[in-house]
Amino acid sequence: MQLKHLRTLLSPQDGAAKVTCMAWSQNNAKFAVCTVDRVVLLYDEHGERRDKFSTKPADMKYGRKSYMVKGMAFSPDSTKIAIGQTDNIIYVYKI
Repeated sequence: MQLKHLRTLLSPQDGAAKVTCMAWSQNNAKFAVCTVDRVVLLYDEHGERRDKFSTKPADMKYGRKSYMVKGMAFSPDSTKIAIGQTDNIIYVYKI
């Protein structure tokens, strides 16, 4: 098997800009990446960034840095994405 680099989606950044999770949609038309700053980046099948949104904590009294995103999954029709967080909640976003 030969591997071929197609494209770099996230360029190297200074500081902590680690990827915490990523997911492909079932029809391979969308790709989601979540970084350590709890921002979800959505890409199309060509690697072009199409959307970006911030996640939110279960309770704002604990602050925006009180959780991490640990998992993501697309719905079967790729119109929604479920985001699992370390503050014991799963949000479903319509995309």
